[in-house]
Amino acid sequence: MSAPSRRRATIAALLLSLALACAAAVAAGSVHLPLSGVLHAILERLGVASGAEPLPPPLATILWTVRLPRVALAALVGGGLAVVGASLQAVFRNPMADAGLLGIGSGAALGTLIAVRMGWASHVFLALPLAAFAGALAALLSVYAIAHAGGRPSLHGLLLTGLAVAALTGAGTSVLLVLTEEFRVKAVLFWLAGGLEGRGWTHVQLAGAAIVGGSLLLLGLARPLDLLSLGEEEAASLGLRVHLSRLAVLALAALVAGAATAAAGSVPFVGLVAPHALRPLVGPLSHRLLPASFLGGAVLVVAADLAARTVSTSLDLPLGALTALVGAPYFLIALRASEERA
Repeated sequence: MSAPSRRRATIAALLLSLALACAAAVAAGSVHLPLSGVLHAILERLGVASGAEPLPPPLATILWTVRLPRVALAALVGGGLAVVGASLQAVFRNPMADAGLLGIGSGAALGTLIAVRMGWASHVFLALPLAAFAGALAALLSVYAIAHAGGRPSLHGLLLTGLAVAALTGAGTSVLLVLTEEFRVKAVLFWLAGGLEGRGWTHVQLAGAAIVGGSLLLLGLARPLDLLSLGEEEAASLGLRVHLSRLAVLALAALVAGAATAAAGSVPFVGLVAPHALRPLVGPLSHRLLPASFLGGAVLVVAADLAARTVSTSLDLPLGALTALVGAPYFLIALRASEERA
């Protein structure tokens, strides 16, 4: 199969997989929703007539207030994290890079715990996601401030600074967990493990605006991303303003990953697995890899959230734990293959 045909087949397969995963996620759960009724409700909302049997009012309420926003948010979170992973892999020239390199996830966790510790979570609307977003941005600003303290840093220095800030924010989270009252800790532990329970259209709108907008802007930076993947000297020789381009990519990555983490908590390995698996199929060019990664990440998180809701009949399993169960073995296999090639 030629490369263009392979790319088209991959995108078609991803679109079909996403449609099937969303359909299964909407229908399955503690209360089963018939797909014909779901289709009728959606078409009716769009003003299109349908011959299918309508959903009873209680099931329609579940569809519009619980299932659809949760599935939509899962797709947005997965797609956003995958786009961030693909972008950072180009910037750092490392196929194993993801948002964890910048301390975004650990910064969001620390911000959330501070909100719980201060009592904002129980008195301020959307305090947890807003605090998580603020923590993610604060982590990124800390990385840049520390890395630039001695002048313009190298890519290696920026990477090490990000790992150090991630370690520091992780340590702060651990200390606050010990010092926080037990009843407040329980309010945030499930969020730290990742999950979409209780999310509604407000979360979809807030997170979706940042994720979709940031992902589109990153797609607009496809050419700078491709040049950055060649190396600093090569990119500069081709006329790219390396420092400014890198700063723009990292800021957008923090925006998208911060919004995703604020909405769903910690969902690891999505930004690593989706781009790494799709790069051999669609190629390394960002204008092809980023849209494919968005679809692949969306499929992964929608499927993982479906498993989180249906594997156990008594409770929702942590979404982050399920993505880690898939991502960690994949990471080890990919790392072993990379070492063998080297």
